[in-house]
Amino acid sequence: MSEQIDDALRWGRDRISACSETARLDAELLLAYCLDKPRSYLYGRPEQELSQPCWQKYQQLVQKRLEPTPVAYLLGSREFYSMEFTVTPAALVPRPETELLVELALELIPIASTYRVCDLGTGSGIIAITLKKQRPLASILATDVDPGCLVLARDNALRHGVEVEFIESDWYRQLAQGTVFDLIVSNPPYIAANHPFLTQGDLPAEPGLALTPGTTGLEALEQIVSHAPRYLVNGGYLIVEHGYDQQAMVAELLKAQGFGEIRCVTDYNDLPRTSVAKLVENLNSGA
Repeated sequence: MSEQIDDALRWGRDRISACSETARLDAELLLAYCLDKPRSYLYGRPEQELSQPCWQKYQQLVQKRLEPTPVAYLLGSREFYSMEFTVTPAALVPRPETELLVELALELIPIASTYRVCDLGTGSGIIAITLKKQRPLASILATDVDPGCLVLARDNALRHGVEVEFIESDWYRQLAQGTVFDLIVSNPPYIAANHPFLTQGDLPAEPGLALTPGTTGLEALEQIVSHAPRYLVNGGYLIVEHGYDQQAMVAELLKAQGFGEIRCVTDYNDLPRTSVAKLVENLNSGA
């Protein structure tokens, strides 16, 4: 015996509520995916019976959601900046907070300019690809230490028809000598290794390398900031996403490397999330 849409949604919601604060939405997304229909389809046909294969597939996905597996991994995609990106467990699930970093970068990149931009730790490529889509004349280079992420990022670039140069690199390490940019952006791992956040929600299912850089959570940010002056033109900018409680520490790191005009912008939850700084004194100019 098959289930009707409204019964299936209720069944899925009740189970998913054990691991998610958005159980109803999760259940709707998973069932719409199984039906290969938009979510709106579910609202107009609550009494429609599901085929047996569809019902079985839905049950399997709900069970995977309880492991927990993020919905984006189950669907294989996630929207970011009004664009659909392929998502796999190789990279973090795109967060709405990271759209703030993109918006800040777009404010700095002239529309009619071959502005040079580097995206460090690109993951699924969402930042680099979105910037290139919005600023087609900009020259975008993106790095990641994980080859699996680069495969995913290249697929996403192809999906959106943009040309981004992807390089396997541990932050700046594999960049050619003499390479300089007008802007460096990064959403690095910044959660301390022993932070309870890492055991909560869907985080256990996401790649640890992209979540925590080490004991303090500042290790990646320290590397990015300390070496940035070597790869920025004088007057160039650095934009980094960081933890809500790391604003002051990131500002100190930036000041120590000759950055000025430092400002931290709050995210949609009014938490200090992204810092922007301008290189006003290049301490490495003679190196």
